Amino acid sequence: MKHFYFIKQTNKKGLILYLIFFLFCFCTEPKLTAETLLMKSIKIHGGEGLLNEIKSIHYNKSIKLYTLNGELENHISQKIIHQWNPFLTRIDWENAKGIHSIQKNSEGISLSLNGQLIKDSLQLSRANTNLDAALYVFWQPFKLVDPLAKKVFLGKQKILDSIEVFGLKVSYSDDPEADQWFYYFNSINFKIRAVKVNHNKRSSLILNESYETNTGMYLNKTRKSYFLNSLGQINYLRAVYEYEITSLERYKK
Repeated sequence: MKHFYFIKQTNKKGLILYLIFFLFCFCTEPKLTAETLLMKSIKIHGGEGLLNEIKSIHYNKSIKLYTLNGELENHISQKIIHQWNPFLTRIDWENAKGIHSIQKNSEGISLSLNGQLIKDSLQLSRANTNLDAALYVFWQPFKLVDPLAKKVFLGKQKILDSIEVFGLKVSYSDDPEADQWFYYFNSINFKIRAVKVNHNKRSSLILNESYETNTGMYLNKTRKSYFLNSLGQINYLRAVYEYEITSLERYKK
């Protein structure tokens, strides 16, 4: 009986050790890296499969700019289109000068004011930058898959000393003067919570306040942009962005 009891106890210990080994090897959360963090975020934002279903999207973008004193400096309302196959990004807006339209497709860039084409190379260059920026900002985190985006995982951090996030540094050039991007992901659900950009020796922090829920991709709905001081704290609110999707076309199955 003693031998049987010893064998029984040994088998029980062996089973416990096996279960511990199994749980450690197969059930623990894999270590986060830049790539796994990005994949988790893309998944919660609907996944690349859902992104590839979209043929075109139209939305309104409201931009309110504020001064250091909190006064409204300017209010810009834009109508934006992103389309694939054939590719097209277009932005239309109106101000005191008239109706502006900039467009980028496979044939190049065009810019018009009140229906008249503008050929000035500097204005066309600015239009190209604005068109690329609109596409880049709206389709995050999907645009970070770009192989030109050099990504460094920064681990768990706190922004504004209170919001827990996972940080990802993104750069597109080795030039020390080039823009530096920092993406911050919700530490629980991996949605994009905020973005910081260092541009022209100035830092801005853009917080995602809300997401749209119609597409299943949790795209931007309301964002607030703050200029930061040298200590990384908020200096003042610079802009409020609001997005409203007006139409969405999917490829026919």
